Amino acid sequence: MAARIVLHRSRMVLVTVLTLTMPACSAHAPSRTAAHGVVSIGDVVTQEELVASGASSVYDALMRTRRQFFTSRGVSSLSNAPTDGVLVFRGGAIMGTLDVLNMLRPSDVRAVRHIGVTETYHRYGQHVAIGGLEVELVNDR
Repeated sequence: MAARIVLHRSRMVLVTVLTLTMPACSAHAPSRTAAHGVVSIGDVVTQEELVASGASSVYDALMRTRRQFFTSRGVSSLSNAPTDGVLVFRGGAIMGTLDVLNMLRPSDVRAVRHIGVTETYHRYGQHVAIGGLEVELVNDR
């Protein structure tokens, strides 16, 4: 009888601990909302969203709204490792690395589209670790 009581109490403690910790875990999950309350999910970031972030450069605006664009998913190749993490493209040509984004103002960019590693290789023939960013400037059209 005493063994049953101890077993019952340990189960109750476990259920109580799980009940209290699960909401706490989800409460600390990173938010996917931008500063202005729009959900920041997707591959395209518009000029409105970049400007609304309040950042002075496109790089800072993307870090605030789409941090996942710069997150590596692990080693992509052991034998032919890419030299660049992210490359920036405009009009089908390479602009450079992330340093280019620090020189652009959010108001000068119409949209930024994230493309994955495989798509970057197939479109541009470039090996990258994280992906590519296609930038469309306001004066491109």
